[in-house]
Amino acid sequence: MSEYYLVDVKSITTKAPRSSFKVDEIDALAQSILSSGGLLSPLLLKQTGIESYEVLAGDLEYYAAARAKELNPRAAEMVNAFVVPNDLAETAVKQLEALKKISTTQSPATKPAEAKQTKGNSFEGQRLTNLEARMEEIFGDIKQTRQQDMHSLEQKITALQHQLPTKIEPLEVFNTASTAELLQKMNMAAIKGKTAEKLINGIEKARSKEPFTSFKDVIKRVDGLGDGRMLTMLDAWGGMY
Repeated sequence: MSEYYLVDVKSITTKAPRSSFKVDEIDALAQSILSSGGLLSPLLLKQTGIESYEVLAGDLEYYAAARAKELNPRAAEMVNAFVVPNDLAETAVKQLEALKKISTTQSPATKPAEAKQTKGNSFEGQRLTNLEARMEEIFGDIKQTRQQDMHSLEQKITALQHQLPTKIEPLEVFNTASTAELLQKMNMAAIKGKTAEKLINGIEKARSKEPFTSFKDVIKRVDGLGDGRMLTMLDAWGGMY
């Protein structure tokens, strides 16, 4: 069963060489893809792996989509495509060729204007017209939904970034934490009562003269804060936010 997808351009391959198409045609179609927000004529792909595809029809469109991604990787990362299983690839190509034959076949004696009118009035022509209109409507809906999803995702990411806590370095605690915050940190290290009060007073008095430059500087300038107690505090504050 064929399915309509947005497929990552980098997961697609083709057997048709790029040299088969003119560079200006590829560039012009690539610019059109970027300006319109997508490929209006979807590729026909067969699935060759879990996330790999091969072009069955639309080689020019594929190369244009790849060029559009080169010009703007974010805007042209995905391309519209109908994906068919490998065992249905031949049938899908035959159906596409039949549709193309119906849309292009006209009597040699028919004038262009008459041919256009005949096609529009014929049953097959009307079906193709309806199909084209429906496809354009689908592509428009997909484009709008994708833009809304991207906008919503960007808003969620921004909100999460604002909610992320800022990591506080232990030395910054000694230099900037308030009395209440220092008391909380002392409790984390199981330092309480008069010992905690003495250390906090010593920290605040020393840093009022000049900031601490290292943990050794803290130990040197704060009475009662030896190497062992400093290690205990740093261990309790490890990974602290």
